[in-house]
Amino acid sequence: MALLHPSRRALLVGGGAGIGLLIAWQLWPRRYRPNLQAGPGESVLDAFLKIGADGRVTVIVPQVEMGQGVYTSLPQILADALGARWEDVGVEPAPLGPLYANTLLAAEGTSGDLARWWAAERAERGSLVATAGSTSVRAWAEPLQEAGATARALLCMAAAARWDADWRACEADSGFVSFGERRLPFGELAADAAGFEPPAEVPPRAPAAERLVGRPLPRLDAPSKVRGEARFAADVRLPGMVFAAARGSRTPNGRMVAGDRAAARAIPGVLRLVERPGWVAAVAADTWSAQRALDALAPRWSSDAPLPTAEVDRRLAAALAGDDGRRFYQAGDADAALAGRHFAADYAVAPSPHRTLEPLAATARFDGDRLEVWAPTQAQGLARAAAARAAGLPEDRVTIYPALVGGQCGRKMATDAVEQAAALAVELGRPVQLQWTRSEDARRDRPRAPARAKLLAALAEGGRLAAWRARIAGPEMSDDAAPPYAIPAVAMDHVAVDLP
Repeated sequence: MALLHPSRRALLVGGGAGIGLLIAWQLWPRRYRPNLQAGPGESVLDAFLKIGADGRVTVIVPQVEMGQGVYTSLPQILADALGARWEDVGVEPAPLGPLYANTLLAAEGTSGDLARWWAAERAERGSLVATAGSTSVRAWAEPLQEAGATARALLCMAAAARWDADWRACEADSGFVSFGERRLPFGELAADAAGFEPPAEVPPRAPAAERLVGRPLPRLDAPSKVRGEARFAADVRLPGMVFAAARGSRTPNGRMVAGDRAAARAIPGVLRLVERPGWVAAVAADTWSAQRALDALAPRWSSDAPLPTAEVDRRLAAALAGDDGRRFYQAGDADAALAGRHFAADYAVAPSPHRTLEPLAATARFDGDRLEVWAPTQAQGLARAAAARAAGLPEDRVTIYPALVGGQCGRKMATDAVEQAAALAVELGRPVQLQWTRSEDARRDRPRAPARAKLLAALAEGGRLAAWRARIAGPEMSDDAAPPYAIPAVAMDHVAVDLP
């Protein structure tokens, strides 16, 4: 069967004094079965591919489309290895599962083979399906190439069985498998191909084959967006659905200390006010009425004042000027190289807001047993866990449908709207669509952290960099922040600063 994919095997890590540490997983599944649903006439050939009897090639994409083009670039990689026609290719978001875990994202920021391996293992076991860190093509190019090539081999096997030929002599190109003058379309072969075992080795495509990689192909998500047919989380419509707006404190458990509840309930169309720790929502017959109700409520919160910018700057400057800190990366002797003539400069980065095109939104439906949530999320697993917590349900009774995302930069890692929509759907017992306003999204944004840095550099003969040192003050610093340049001597220091 072509339905099983191997997970990572054991890793032999060299230890001190030549001792090897063997890490093995005897009790954990070594192979995972794709959890895909085949539609009428479709055959699942791989965790990343379904082919219909009509020749439709559906690529399963484990990354969310946020405008960065992964609904085109990733299918392009698989379709090229498969030998498909671009006109036949469609996209489907991957379900939550270990085969779609972004292990590269999990391993980045760790140092050492064992740490990277363990981070990747945890990501796979925990089904970390996430889109972040510019990892989409880096993480999935090779798996998608392998999936496309393996499916091509299976199609050739199915055709060769009908022709009593050697499958290795068959070619797949432009949606057909051919052998001499004979040829059959992918759609006619897909059901048979799904029953073959994948070969140990797959020959490359013929050099003269029509290639898709490297060509400026039409984006698969563009037509529906241009026509206004693309469905975002706020476009979902369900029978009996009501609409909600929410306001919250800047701190997670802020308490509403003032608000005109009577004025909010007096707005026509308002059905209910729902108050929870840290937020309040108005539920109405339409989004506009819900937002008007919150305007009338005008909630004030017990702890809602952000740390003044001047105080943030003072803390960063004091930390940078102090003696604390840790050296997390070093190559060569940068301190010695910088003892003589060098250049120095101070830099400051302000808190960076997201300001994405689409404010947070979510649609939720609870039937008394299961919860469904449509949400623009960069991490399905995080969204499912958040929805389950808010609804008081086990995670296996929550389904997340990842919607198209209107802008990213990490903003859609936030699960606030998912939690609110889930809680409202459970409390009201009917589908709820929650849409944050632009002002609410900006006010409750979690900006990228500010930082200050002192950078020093020394030049070698000819103007090349001989040494480089960075001392960075800020609340967080990844250990993979070393510069990717061929500098003989580098030192990286981080001073941790406590900021809200």
